[in-house]
Amino acid sequence: MATHPNIAAIDDILTRVRSNVVSDFLHYMRQIHPADRLPARRDFDIAAVPHLLPNMVLVQVERQPAPQPARFFVRVAGEIILEAAPSPMMNRYIDEIVATNARLSGRPASVILDVRQQVLQTGLSYYWHGPPRMKFRHDYADLEYVHCPLANDGITIDRIISVFYYHGATD
Repeated sequence: MATHPNIAAIDDILTRVRSNVVSDFLHYMRQIHPADRLPARRDFDIAAVPHLLPNMVLVQVERQPAPQPARFFVRVAGEIILEAAPSPMMNRYIDEIVATNARLSGRPASVILDVRQQVLQTGLSYYWHGPPRMKFRHDYADLEYVHCPLANDGITIDRIISVFYYHGATD
């Protein structure tokens, strides 16, 4: 049985993580990750990581007819995320959020869409640590996040679960 390549991606990211929030999230994702497929939403037990909920976002992937890109619908966003976001997020598509953020800040915010498209295309978790690449309600020294794919059938990504840590924010 071959090991799923996302396990190696998570292991690699764990060597670079700086915050306990992202580290705890990835250790949990590694724990629930089946060896030969992606984990499903049902594998993720929020009761196992309640301290991470304020920092998490769960989006549903909605595939569109070709050549349209998939859309991402925000199902759940924790309190810390909602406080930092420059515009409402809940029950909205990320492409709509991107358009609103660009209008409000005058800066493109497509990165929040692009990195999820990358997760969808590669099937691998995506990690970022560095200066914020979009405008938030507050100024943060750095932003750290990871997006992880979920697939009910173990193959076709239908959700992406993420955790964010805002360096410089009050904990």
